[in-house]
Amino acid sequence: MNAGIIIKNKTSEDTQIVFLGDEVSCHAVSTNDEIIELLEEKEPLVVAADAGTEIAREEFSKKEEELREEGHAFTPNSHEPKKARRLEALKARLFEEMGAERPEIIRFEPHITADELAIHDDDALKSYGVDPSSIETAEQFDAMLGSITARFYEQNKVRDLGVIIPEPLGE
Repeated sequence: MNAGIIIKNKTSEDTQIVFLGDEVSCHAVSTNDEIIELLEEKEPLVVAADAGTEIAREEFSKKEEELREEGHAFTPNSHEPKKARRLEALKARLFEEMGAERPEIIRFEPHITADELAIHDDDALKSYGVDPSSIETAEQFDAMLGSITARFYEQNKVRDLGVIIPEPLGE
């Protein structure tokens, strides 16, 4: 079981979480407590979040600069400090609550995963063995891309440039 999270920097907006195991499970929650409750219940091994916690002094970290040089478009952590701080708080709470049993949290970018794996619609999800029927919103689709990125990460079929980039099958 893996998970993808589209995290919001405000609790007034729903954070989307999609779990990918034998079945797909989509959730909209607002607080870190609700996120932790779901993670404790579902026990994913890897969680891919659309944010990172490393904020560089410069606009881009060294790894983000490499990512840019490869031609990838993304929002650097320095542009979303509230989101990065919320993820950092979530990670700290997961450590308190779950200790060594907590999932590994990685950073992904939905459009990078979509482009690298050519997943732009439900048919493409089906080609990866994913049932898209429970996905109701574009943000849940993006969270699903996170779950798929986490699956590739678990299988060690990725490159890490500060953002986890799944390697297309057959490469």
